[in-house]
Amino acid sequence: MSTTKFTKWTGDEGIEHFIKKETKCKPYSGSGINIRLKNKTAILRSVDGVDYYDDDMSNTNCIKYTLFGPEGDQDEHESRFNKPLLDKTKIKNIYVYRVKKNGRKNEYIWYGKYKIIDKRCKIHKGKSGIMRNIIVLTLEK
Repeated sequence: MSTTKFTKWTGDEGIEHFIKKETKCKPYSGSGINIRLKNKTAILRSVDGVDYYDDDMSNTNCIKYTLFGPEGDQDEHESRFNKPLLDKTKIKNIYVYRVKKNGRKNEYIWYGKYKIIDKRCKIHKGKSGIMRNIIVLTLEK
């Protein structure tokens, strides 16, 4: 499955409506990891240009996604986002979309359904520019 592009967040032609149809869950545009425990679903948002994360969306069949935590060492046991995402008994479905700047407007790109195949620690700068440990997931279609 290839990616699908949207120029709006809301409305019939927006990605929000599309995500609701695809996942049966309401996404929240202000969070990178949307956990929907009732549906055992996570909706992940990758935003281009956020230099304190190390996402790599260049190969749509196998992407890299950084866990939550903009400052300090990331913790896979962080209770709101990371721990539930990594718990296979709580999350069965993982979907990904990307936000990319197109001039002054956002472009939303739907990548679809993935599964976690690997988790690695690496050194990367935080929001303040100080180096820290981050956790990068490898997700496969």
